[in-house]
Amino acid sequence: MDNDFERMLETMKQSNPGSDGTFKWRFDSGSDWTEATTARAELWLGAHGKRQWCVYAWTGSNQTNDLVYYVFRFDLIDENIIDKTLNLGEQGLIFRHWFSTNGNAATYRNALSAKVSIKLNPKTGVCSGHFEATFDPNFKSPNGEFNLTSQPVGS
Repeated sequence: MDNDFERMLETMKQSNPGSDGTFKWRFDSGSDWTEATTARAELWLGAHGKRQWCVYAWTGSNQTNDLVYYVFRFDLIDENIIDKTLNLGEQGLIFRHWFSTNGNAATYRNALSAKVSIKLNPKTGVCSGHFEATFDPNFKSPNGEFNLTSQPVGS
């Protein structure tokens, strides 16, 4: 099982996971926005002991078969303020879309392309920006924005 999904399932077990701010998206620059019911920005210990910033958000539930979950993460280089745009693969950037399948299961698709513009202050935990991603032709292309506050590094 993938770390992204395991973390989401753990968060869903909390009585009221809530959000650390806002994360919203729309498809193909349409006018209808969807806001995540849960959104987080966290510093993770990734594969091979590599520290990564992870932003994840979702609405719905795997149990009700209406899960929509987006996650992107990138490598932590140092604890300086980040103010940049990353394309898929740069600084280890990955972008995934998880969704419900039949029988209380879920699966994901990796983005074919993604761009995340982010401003993040590791000392205060303030993280904001916008994103866009494309997936295979069977999936709509989300674009959105986020404004989250995480636990500051070292706290």
